[in-house]
Amino acid sequence: MVTLYNDVMNKRVPKVSFLMLNWNGIEYTRKCLISLLATDYPNFEIIVVDNGSDADEGGMLRAAFGKKITVIKNSKNLGYAQGMNIAYQHSSGDMVMLLNNDMEFPTRWLWSLVKILQTNLRAAGAQPKIRDILNRSEFEYASAAGGFVDVFGYPFARGRIFYDIEKDHGQYEENIRVSWAGILLLRRSVLEKIGLFDAIFFNYGEDMDLCMRIYRAGYEIINVPKSIVYHVGGGALKKNLRKKMFYHHRNNLIFIIKNWPIGLLSLVMVPRIFFDGMSAVFYLMRGFWDGCIAVIQAYISLIGMLPSVFEHRAQVQSLKGQKNLVNMPLYKGSVVVDYFLLGKRRFSDIIKDSSFYSIEA
Repeated sequence: MVTLYNDVMNKRVPKVSFLMLNWNGIEYTRKCLISLLATDYPNFEIIVVDNGSDADEGGMLRAAFGKKITVIKNSKNLGYAQGMNIAYQHSSGDMVMLLNNDMEFPTRWLWSLVKILQTNLRAAGAQPKIRDILNRSEFEYASAAGGFVDVFGYPFARGRIFYDIEKDHGQYEENIRVSWAGILLLRRSVLEKIGLFDAIFFNYGEDMDLCMRIYRAGYEIINVPKSIVYHVGGGALKKNLRKKMFYHHRNNLIFIIKNWPIGLLSLVMVPRIFFDGMSAVFYLMRGFWDGCIAVIQAYISLIGMLPSVFEHRAQVQSLKGQKNLVNMPLYKGSVVVDYFLLGKRRFSDIIKDSSFYSIEA
């Protein structure tokens, strides 16, 4: 494999397409684009989809940034999954970077991600370390230094277990395989085989589903802590926490129903329903009505969607080689039990065996 340095010298630097959505969040998007345009990398394009904003925010962005970006305007909000699919259709890069519009980037953040995809043939995706934009010594809530999932479908991250977010003091500096990531650099050649997002998810969960398909296709996803980016987190839905929690609960259930083999699904569904029920009770006891209502609404919505969910499941499970989770680093325990009953607050308390996430030679 030619090194990235030789590619640069031969003027064959891979073109990277940055994809992002804007939905009633032009102030976030403006700041993000200013930072992104300062990236020290010689060959990239920026595709922004204005996802049916109330005002003509797409037009405002086009006027502000001109030919530096490409703006696609949707007449209504099609959700994150379908919006990003549209952005992808308008892109031309050898590599595709999935971004949120509430981020900030150091100038040289991209190089180490590109290098991983250039030098590791198994790697279809590379994720930067993600820190909180307001508390810059802390990891960001979502996928921090690499996202993982337990056997019941609950996500957690290297640097964040439920409500406990660690400070980054260099404890997670090695490149590792991860189960999922939302902020992700991807090979276009792989996406041409497996597609980008499943629009059934609308918002949230589509990234976990995509990463599952990447592993099924025989590739892996690498977290690269040398690359650091900063993220607000939940900017677009920050004012509607109930809706955000609704999507998280419902879509995570869609994810496991669609992807888990029937034997595993039959074992985990009853405990999973119990765990979600206890979450609703926990929210209620703390006076957090929105959280309790979100869980109930998630199950009501899921029941109505079951015919469509089972159709998506049938498509996945019928494909050759699609009925196992061998390739993806799946935690066989319960992060819920670890955290709430056993008091394990850090990733290193839960995952002690490095072979779980180590990159094969």
